[in-house]
Amino acid sequence: MDKYRLVVNPYDIEKWVNNMASQGWHLKKFTWIRFTFERGEPGSYIYRHDELERFGGASYEDEYLEFLKSSGIEQVDRSGNFVFFRKPANDGPFELYSDKKNKIRKLSQKISLLLSLILLNLIIGVIGLSGILSVQAIDWIKLSMNITNILVVVLFSIPLIKLMRVRNNLKKDLDLFTD
Repeated sequence: MDKYRLVVNPYDIEKWVNNMASQGWHLKKFTWIRFTFERGEPGSYIYRHDELERFGGASYEDEYLEFLKSSGIEQVDRSGNFVFFRKPANDGPFELYSDKKNKIRKLSQKISLLLSLILLNLIIGVIGLSGILSVQAIDWIKLSMNITNILVVVLFSIPLIKLMRVRNNLKKDLDLFTD
């Protein structure tokens, strides 16, 4: 079964994938939008995501993946640097120990990208609307394109706010506990 979700907030996607697993749908493969699930035993796996970064080349990544494999953690699939892992639920919960500073940095990068897209669409939409509305005859195609820009601003603002909340919570945790 294929499901479609845009990977913006990786923590929401991870919760969703675990919710699907609790219903007996296990992640088989994914891209940034498309997730393929196969039917299985409900609740038999716990899924975690990680965003790999090539510190010092592929050897670091290979060592990390080998360490996870030796810990009984299976790599499900990878799309770019975004990877999903799973482990049997009867082995108990597991976490991937990316430090909070690294998580905050990655979330900040996503926030910067989303903010850039939002601001670009806002500027194009506002300038376009002000130009269209100042003339006598309305060009409906340009009007609809500029309204679309404003809709993109609204739609991308929701995940932006969620990502900012997640990052702020991680920052609070970082202040409370040394990482």
